[in-house]
Amino acid sequence: MAPAPRVLSTSSAIRSGSRPSLQLGTAIRPSPTRWEPPLRTLVRLLTFLRPYKWSVSVTAISALALMACTITLPYLTRRVIDDVLNGQQQDALLPLVIIVMIVGVIRSLFAVMRRMLAGHVSLGVEFDLRDRVFAHLQRLSFGYFDRMPVGQLMSRATSDLQTIRFFLGYGLIFLFMHAFTLVFVTVVLLFINVPLTLLALLMGPALFLVAARSSRRSHPVLVDVQQKVADVTQIAEESIAGIRVVKAFGQEGAQGDRFSVRAQDAFTRSMDAARLQSFYQSLMGFLPTLGVAVVILVGGVMTINGVLTLGEFVQFYLYLAILTFPFRSIGMLIGSAQRAVASGQRVFEILDTEPQLAEPAHPVPLPAGGGHVRMAGITFGYDPAVPVLHDLDLDIPAGRTVAIIGPTGSGKSTITQLIPRFYDPQAGTVTVDGVDVRDVAVDDIRGAVGMVTQDPFLFSDTVRANIAFGRPEASDEEVARAARMAQADTFIRALPEGYDTVVGERGFTLSGGQRQRIAIARAILVDPRILVLDEATASVDASTEREISRALATVMAGRTTIIIAHRLSTIALAEEIVLVDDGRVAARGTHDDLYAGSALYREIHDQGLARPDELVAREG
Repeated sequence: MAPAPRVLSTSSAIRSGSRPSLQLGTAIRPSPTRWEPPLRTLVRLLTFLRPYKWSVSVTAISALALMACTITLPYLTRRVIDDVLNGQQQDALLPLVIIVMIVGVIRSLFAVMRRMLAGHVSLGVEFDLRDRVFAHLQRLSFGYFDRMPVGQLMSRATSDLQTIRFFLGYGLIFLFMHAFTLVFVTVVLLFINVPLTLLALLMGPALFLVAARSSRRSHPVLVDVQQKVADVTQIAEESIAGIRVVKAFGQEGAQGDRFSVRAQDAFTRSMDAARLQSFYQSLMGFLPTLGVAVVILVGGVMTINGVLTLGEFVQFYLYLAILTFPFRSIGMLIGSAQRAVASGQRVFEILDTEPQLAEPAHPVPLPAGGGHVRMAGITFGYDPAVPVLHDLDLDIPAGRTVAIIGPTGSGKSTITQLIPRFYDPQAGTVTVDGVDVRDVAVDDIRGAVGMVTQDPFLFSDTVRANIAFGRPEASDEEVARAARMAQADTFIRALPEGYDTVVGERGFTLSGGQRQRIAIARAILVDPRILVLDEATASVDASTEREISRALATVMAGRTTIIIAHRLSTIALAEEIVLVDDGRVAARGTHDDLYAGSALYREIHDQGLARPDELVAREG
């Protein structure tokens, strides 16, 4: 049986059959074995408070003053009951009322100060974390983004950071306030009546046992809740970003079903967490109430028997009510801490990921040259266990224009990904003008390579900003000249605001050909010594392609250019053709040489590499 025919790939950039595949909607999750213990995560989170130590200190002082005012009010109430209402110091009523009002005003002022400073710390920590996460994401290698969906990253950079912010900005202050209240009020209660205080504190050990049990059971559930919420964000982001594909294939219902499944998983797991928290928090709320009931019973008997005055009993009860609130809040604070730790683990999983491509310890400058590219003994796979390139050797002299063709999955685009060091090979070396790219600073080597792919990405910004993305300092005339060379100036000037027109997200307000020409202008503007055109004219019609090809002929003059294309009219721009098959260079030469000497090239050509009129155009 004859082998199935192979066709030339029309894919762009990184497109290989050997990449690990994912089913649509499948969530990629970081390995839990990389995550650190919760206590260590909590300690690391606390380090983000260092830049705000003065604000935190003043917040703590404000909280202390606030609680001191709160604790003063029961004492003043006892004075009113025992000294004024009993007729001993009736003239003291007005001064005591005035003191209560003054204490209330001071308490309100400290409450405002605490909230403002806590908000400053909270938002500052969130800003610092988000800034650090974004900066670190910019440093990570392409391989990381191949494995981690955008939705997962967006969830960690938004909802997870907000959870951490709430705990560090507010939860810790409440924890500090409650600890102070527990200690101070307990001491005051002991001064009022030791036996009654010991009776009231009997519920303390039970509360802490319940809190510990709640923590052990709730933490893994809360971690899973955060992950499932990220899964929902992931599929929502994919569906919105790919809405044109979804609608084009009429898959709105199917995609909605996938979203519903993810949302249901998140709902179910959130309900598990809610059930745990409702049970334990209710139990922790009931135990202090039980203690209060016992104290009222015993304290009432003591008051009836004259052991306590009515004022002392009321004062004791008010202090106990103050003491009850911290006990009731233990569950909420533990839950907040657990959610913050779960979010912290997810955020630190990003921050602890080291870039696969390390900057050289002592980078060497890229020498002056015309862009001589040499690959020797290259073995590479996106999954190292499944190589895409096998012991590949390729030499492209400076200033030469070379077209790389081959069957789908043969490794054509992968070759071009290694030149600007998007990836490092598992074996072999890639040199540019005689220097190993691993010895050159990443910014330097990437600044020497300009790339145009089949599906160019445009930012939601002006046309001018998109063209000047690689050279923000470029003048308007330089931007316009690059656009003219890419045959883009005419349609740009016809836009409503010309070069100041803001294109929609990913440039979808423009046609495919317009986006492509802006991407070509962007590559031209940086004036690279090596130009990579990966299906760069696949999205334009034949007429526009001819115009772009004429412009590219001028741009490529004296510049090393690598063309990956399936149209012979584009390949005709090359001085030489390299045929790649199964990750190796199978043949190399002119069209006539390859057609005469390579069965694979003839197979690819005859199955649609070029139309006869294109071949005639090339021969001409």
